Amino acid sequence: MKKIIISLVSLMMAMLALAGCATSNDSKEQVRIGILQYVEHDALSGARKGFIAELEEQGYADGKNIRIDYQNAQGEQSNLQTIAEKLLSNNDLVLGIATPAAQALANLSTKTPILFTAVTDPVSAKLVASMEHVGGLATGTSDRSPVKKQVELLKKVLPNLKKVGIMYTTNERNSEVQVEEAEAVFKAAGIETITKGISSTNDVQDTTRSLMSQAEVLFIPADNTIVSAINLVTDLSKEMKVPVVGGAVDVVDDGVLFTYGADFEALGRQTAKLAIRIMNGEKVGDIPAEQPEVLNVVVNEEMAKSLDIDITPILEEQKASQSAKSTNKTTTTKKTNDSKASTMKKSGSAHSSNSFLDIILSALSQGLLWSIMAIGVFITFRILDIADLTAEGSFPLGAATTALLIVKGVSPLLATIAGFVSGMIAGAVSGFLHTKMKIPALLTGIITLTALYSVNLLVLGSSNVSLSGQATLVSGLMELLHWPKTYTVILLGIGFVSLVIFLLILLLNTQLGLALRATGDNLAMGEANGIKVDRIKIFGYMISNGLIALAGSLLAQNNGYADMNMGTGTIVNGLASIILAEVIVKYLPLGKRLWSIVLGSILYRLVLVMILAMNVDAQMLKLASAILLALILYVPEICNKLKIKPNKTLISGGDA
Repeated sequence: MKKIIISLVSLMMAMLALAGCATSNDSKEQVRIGILQYVEHDALSGARKGFIAELEEQGYADGKNIRIDYQNAQGEQSNLQTIAEKLLSNNDLVLGIATPAAQALANLSTKTPILFTAVTDPVSAKLVASMEHVGGLATGTSDRSPVKKQVELLKKVLPNLKKVGIMYTTNERNSEVQVEEAEAVFKAAGIETITKGISSTNDVQDTTRSLMSQAEVLFIPADNTIVSAINLVTDLSKEMKVPVVGGAVDVVDDGVLFTYGADFEALGRQTAKLAIRIMNGEKVGDIPAEQPEVLNVVVNEEMAKSLDIDITPILEEQKASQSAKSTNKTTTTKKTNDSKASTMKKSGSAHSSNSFLDIILSALSQGLLWSIMAIGVFITFRILDIADLTAEGSFPLGAATTALLIVKGVSPLLATIAGFVSGMIAGAVSGFLHTKMKIPALLTGIITLTALYSVNLLVLGSSNVSLSGQATLVSGLMELLHWPKTYTVILLGIGFVSLVIFLLILLLNTQLGLALRATGDNLAMGEANGIKVDRIKIFGYMISNGLIALAGSLLAQNNGYADMNMGTGTIVNGLASIILAEVIVKYLPLGKRLWSIVLGSILYRLVLVMILAMNVDAQMLKLASAILLALILYVPEICNKLKIKPNKTLISGGDA
């Protein structure tokens, strides 16, 4: 029996050894390829899928002779560096999709070969010395579209075009390169340009509206941030009757009139062929970087019909190029029942006449929704006397929760309530950390904000979720009333603001609400009077962040998307609205004070929109906000110096 056991054990050990050898051999045979994608959207994902598909067709299958490690940074620069280090240390070859991803890999790599794709200008991005002689560890494919060709097509469609607005993201080098080229091409064609930059998706609506009120056409580059909010841009295009051109090929289905650009799946396949050359032993430095081999003219005929624009010249060019077969460009169109639309020569005068009204309405609609967030900030900042940074995390949390539920088929109203509840949960966490764990309020907000980034990512599943084609409170109300979107949003905003203020007045005049106010006024006195101050603080945190998340929920439904970066700068918006309201009028009863915050929020948005209307770059909005806040804060001091006494006819406290 002993001999049998010993024999079995020996046999098992031998088998394990053989398996280990086999695994080792398989591992040696496998080429490890790491893929770092900057952000999640269709164009970049298409490049990745094309890359993998081409490798497989050429005999390189994941799990067999290659092993693919795919990572997505979800648009976060901090994530890029961490992921890049991991991929470079664990793989034989790495691919960076989009400029920031490629740069993160290139800046860290010392020996690992690097491929890139979806990079507009590899030379200015310092990825290669030149396209022909890369001179380093990186090579790949550019997605650069011929702007000159886009302008030529645009002039054929709108021969009397005089003024074009250009919008781009200031921290995306890809976009900057395209904009610089576009400005030069438009100038050569005798077309005036108005260029505005944005810093995040929060700037998209106001900047788009401002440009459309001043220009006949809006031109956009292939820009990751704008793509994330493309539905908002195209909704405004329909509303203001200003066509949008440019961008990546995949945005045309979302309402862009036309573009001429790279086929990203084909671009990924093109990049895969370079990867195969490297795996076959060629040195990276000897492989030139390549321009896209496949360029597409993509036209949205339905949008052309909606805008009364004749796209026959583009369709004729399509036929000519197909018959000539002289280029490797392919042309596609979006199907519609009517291939021809009536001709209409655009002019900017129609928009300029209503530009001031557009500014007012935009500020009013946006200010009403943002005011709910400001009221939430007011509860912690003024009532509890706490500076709570949780706002910048709970705002996108409300948006993410609502968007996820709407996409899954939940009623928009229930999804909105769920967004409010999610914010309350975030507030409860911050309140617990502050009261029970005795962490300072400022650090508490930072901790929760940091944690909520991962939570929001888990909820969304990606950096951005589109609500295009989904039933929302805004779309439902528009369908019911048959009103334009701006007026619908104003009505929705008034309704929610009124409800919030009414319920807050009721709450803050109850025993619980009075305890909340007493805790903020004098903590020690509140404790002496038997108030459970820790519980009350947590409750205040919950109400505050619930309202902030509610604002995020409503703005997501207005914008048509939920984005990871929506919360950036929310605390500044809230504080600015509160302080502006306090400067305008003091010593108001509770209800009127809450309404004054709404007024402050509208005025603050109005100032920002007016700055945009004065052709100030949106990137300067942060500076403008800071200067505005400083001036507002200085007003009381000016009043003291001038011995101007505030109006005391209205006293603090009381109800509405």
